[in-house]
Amino acid sequence: MGSNVSSVHDVHSSTETNNGLVVEIESRRQWKSLFDSMKGSNKLLVIDFTAAWCGPCKAMEPRVKEIASKYPEAVFSRVDVDRLMDVAGTYRAITLPAFVFVKRGEEIDRVVGAKPDELVKKIEKHRV
Repeated sequence: MGSNVSSVHDVHSSTETNNGLVVEIESRRQWKSLFDSMKGSNKLLVIDFTAAWCGPCKAMEPRVKEIASKYPEAVFSRVDVDRLMDVAGTYRAITLPAFVFVKRGEEIDRVVGAKPDELVKKIEKHRV
């Protein structure tokens, strides 16, 4: 009964073959490594900005894992805004949860709030 959240040590393997994992970003170095590896890829990066104190974020967590398992062609990452304030600031992740969609290093869309249906629609729109 493992978790669908990968650790710091398997960022590279989960970006190459996602298999429904949500990469937990725990450091600036790990974020930079993931972001840089995605800049040269046409894969969709879905960044889930969250916080330990955010009730709607907690409610969305199992849904995000479920959605990630259905879209292995996209890369899902989770960033705690309190741990990585500079990354959250870069993407203006103020209202949580915030889901930012990035391709080739550029933000292309976002979903703000606990809206799983809207999240799925935007993934469908941008995954190819």
